[in-house]
Amino acid sequence: MTDHIIRLQCDAQNYPWGKEGSDSIITDFGPEASGRDWKFDENTPYAELWMTTHPNLPSKLYNNPSKLLSKHLDEHPELLGAVPGKFPKPVEGKNDKHVPFVFKILTCKQALPLQIHPDKKLAAELHARDPKKFADANHKPEIAVALTPFLGFAGFAPFDRIESNLRSVPELAQFLGGLGSYTEYLDDPTSADKLKALVKDILAMNQKSSGLVESAKDTIKAVTGLAEPEKERGGGDAQGVVRSLIERIERDGPGAVFAGTMWNQEQRQRIEKALKKTQEFYAGDPGIIVACFFMNLIELTPGEAMYVQEDGLHAWLDGQIIELMANSDDVLNAAFLEPGEKDDLNIFVDAMRCDPRPAETYKIKRQRWTMSEGAGAEVYQVPAEEFSLYHVAGESTSTTIKPLNGPTIAILTSVPSSGTATIVDKTAGSTIDVKKGQVYFIAAGTTVEFGAGVEAWAAFYDDQAREQTGDMK
Repeated sequence: MTDHIIRLQCDAQNYPWGKEGSDSIITDFGPEASGRDWKFDENTPYAELWMTTHPNLPSKLYNNPSKLLSKHLDEHPELLGAVPGKFPKPVEGKNDKHVPFVFKILTCKQALPLQIHPDKKLAAELHARDPKKFADANHKPEIAVALTPFLGFAGFAPFDRIESNLRSVPELAQFLGGLGSYTEYLDDPTSADKLKALVKDILAMNQKSSGLVESAKDTIKAVTGLAEPEKERGGGDAQGVVRSLIERIERDGPGAVFAGTMWNQEQRQRIEKALKKTQEFYAGDPGIIVACFFMNLIELTPGEAMYVQEDGLHAWLDGQIIELMANSDDVLNAAFLEPGEKDDLNIFVDAMRCDPRPAETYKIKRQRWTMSEGAGAEVYQVPAEEFSLYHVAGESTSTTIKPLNGPTIAILTSVPSSGTATIVDKTAGSTIDVKKGQVYFIAAGTTVEFGAGVEAWAAFYDDQAREQTGDMK
């Protein structure tokens, strides 16, 4: 018989956009989450702590680090409850069993790539075409929950807001005015197809020079042998446009520069911050124009959450979050990275979801969870079947979570400063002394008690039976 609550060894990804050293909340958890393998350096970015069976950074059994959690689950599939066989494995050819989600803590000091996560159909096509790059034939909807104040771009803003931005900011009219797609969109500003065509033309612009599409410039040079034309479509370059806007904001203030937009004063200040931060790290990237003037810039306070569907355009900007998604690592990127690292723009734009709507529609609700007793937990109800998330706040009394029909992975983000911190497997009658940062797998069918003062964030399989997550309509 195997334990139903198992401590895990989990590792961090050091992507360059992550917060560095002690600025990253991951370093608070790393010594216990990674244990023997933890290495700290004040200049290293700690971008993502992975808690998952996904082969790109799989969790291991803490007390037997040579064994992957996925291998252990293959030997004991009963721990997964209702999950086995319901979802595609994350990598073709792997026989191990998997939890149906990738659970992370993510930090960012700068924008992540402007990206979408493929839906199931596109993921399967990309995997068949290039299985090395697109290892997963699975979709990847996701939820982000703020641990600190957080800013992120998600989805297209409402049509009227995009139109007001384009018509009221003269730098944009000058920069984009020579593009046929710009004129066509403003002639029909509620057309999703024309909006996508304009966004495609902007993202195709040469990062360092102009409104001319890179391929068009190369063609002119190849055919004529001439240098770049004196007059290019659009006015100036993306780097110059954003620099000009920032200079005018610093001189006149965001209220004056964005007076004709539909943003309120607080939103104008957030856009100012976004322009400066993206320009600092990605000067000249035309994605700055798309993100700041076409998309929702969403601010989350700690505990608030948003949900991005598969194919949803997004780019996290600044802050520290819980991130939870379906079991896939596939992504298509179009901006905020080196040109050679960008994916096929035609595929990207064709797949990109274009349903302009207000920022508030991306936020999801939380409520006290009926599957919890004692101090209680809050649950976030997510439309995707593979996962939901609950939070135990670490009150002065304990919280008990009733048995669930699938697996859970939990990270302990706070424990009492004095005394003993515990979690209890009430099904088996065993008690575990715990520390901040430790990560645990909890098997299906297990009643677990988080002791007084123990704060936990936990990802769990949600079969959409609302007895587990409740009705939040």
